[in-house]
Amino acid sequence: MITNEVAFIAIAVSDKERARKFYQETLELKPATTAMDGAWVEYELGPTTIGVGCHPAWKPSRDGTTVAFETQNIDDAVEKLKDRGVSFDLDKSETPVCWMAQFRDPDGNKLVVHQRKKK
Repeated sequence: MITNEVAFIAIAVSDKERARKFYQETLELKPATTAMDGAWVEYELGPTTIGVGCHPAWKPSRDGTTVAFETQNIDDAVEKLKDRGVSFDLDKSETPVCWMAQFRDPDGNKLVVHQRKKK
C-alpha cells in the first residue's frame, strides 16, 4: 500500500470570499491556514484537513469531491443549515450504519452531514 492516511481533501471553488463566508459562517469551520491571498484556506477537523481553493485552472464540479461532516445530532445540524438558507438534494436518509443528508456549497460541490449509529 502506498499510503495509510488522507493528507487532505480539496474542494475547488470559483469565488474565494463567497466560499469563506459559507465554510466559516454557515458551516462554522475555523481556518487553520490561509495562502495565496486567501484563495486557499485549510480547515483542520481532527486528523483531516479540508482545503478550499480558488484557481482559474481548477474548476468546481457538481460531480466532484464529496466531504461528509460528522455531527453529534443530524436533526439539529440539518435544521441549523436550513435556517441558514441551505437546501438539501437528499433529505436525511438512513443506512444500516448511519444517517446522512446531502447539500451543496455555493459552487454546487456536494457536501454531507453524517451521524454514525452507536455500535
